[in-house]
Amino acid sequence: MFKNKHVIMALIVAPILAVIAYFAVDSLVAEKPKAAQAGESYSLAALPNCRYPSGHCSLKNADFKLDLKLENTGVNVFSLTMESEHPLQGAKVALVQRANETGVPVAMTPNIDAKKWHAKLEGELAPESKLQLVVSASDALYYGETELTFIQYETTFGEDFRHK
Repeated sequence: MFKNKHVIMALIVAPILAVIAYFAVDSLVAEKPKAAQAGESYSLAALPNCRYPSGHCSLKNADFKLDLKLENTGVNVFSLTMESEHPLQGAKVALVQRANETGVPVAMTPNIDAKKWHAKLEGELAPESKLQLVVSASDALYYGETELTFIQYETTFGEDFRHK
């Protein structure tokens, strides 16, 4: 079977053509990215670091990204810090205790350049607790929701690997 030069050539060329076809179809049917339009709403997707006890959570839509850090500062009192690469016009956040429920929005306060925002949240945490977030940037609204698994920073080695 492998002595026939046509079979050998087909075994070499077929995978190459398959890869080229894969990328060609993707470029033809893929949705082209568009800039955010003023007055429109866009959802933010929670990145994988929100599913694990990493201490941080990132929400993203195209080039718009928010980094969240939620710390327990007392009994049922939490401090939320949010950083953005883009200056924001406003931000509100809500802590939701039960599924299929909306929380009471709390306005966040910005620092001088409006890229770092802070809020104090109160409430009990349950396994189904979620964080809902709405921010405004360039007259467009971005909204997202994430579970609170990321709050506690844990490693399997029992050591803290964060840079200080």
